[in-house]
Amino acid sequence: MRGRTQPDSFLVVSAHYDHLGMMGRKTYFPGANDNASGVALLLELAAYYARPENRPACSVVFLLFGAEEAGLLGSTYFVQHPLVPLARIKFLLNLDLLGTGEEGATVVNGRVHEAAFRRLTFFNEAHHYLPRLTARGPAANSDHFPFSQAGVPAFFLYTRGGSLAYHDVNDQPAALSLAGFAGAFGLARDFLNELASN
Repeated sequence: MRGRTQPDSFLVVSAHYDHLGMMGRKTYFPGANDNASGVALLLELAAYYARPENRPACSVVFLLFGAEEAGLLGSTYFVQHPLVPLARIKFLLNLDLLGTGEEGATVVNGRVHEAAFRRLTFFNEAHHYLPRLTARGPAANSDHFPFSQAGVPAFFLYTRGGSLAYHDVNDQPAALSLAGFAGAFGLARDFLNELASN
């Protein structure tokens, strides 16, 4: 989405669309929470920013990676062969595991980018999007990590509570409450809108 006044400044929203798939001939790992839920939220944000009245000042890039489960291969490749200059990325918000939310959400790199985490907390408390936000330090556990390693400010947002299915056959759509999905959308939208205006 090309920015209105700062098209060469970028916000990035990312998610990964791969999962473990088939294990043998009879066992299928659906990957509803990990990470169809993150892809769904990315698509919701893309639809929001596609509306002319929501077009931000800077450009917003939506990246869907493959091979996250195989070791962050897609995001690592992008960082090594970027389609936009990494130095022009103001912030990256990575979306993964967003199908629950009864216990709020965790923000990886929240302890690294403390001022940005305080803004997230402000929006969350002002609008009661999620029960609580917890800051976490750096972790190589999703597609934000190669960007962080390259010096791009990045958060990885994931919800907590509800279904405990993870990398197993029970990670199915019916198991997900989506209790924090709308809240995570509002939180991400408000955060990105503020970043876009600065």
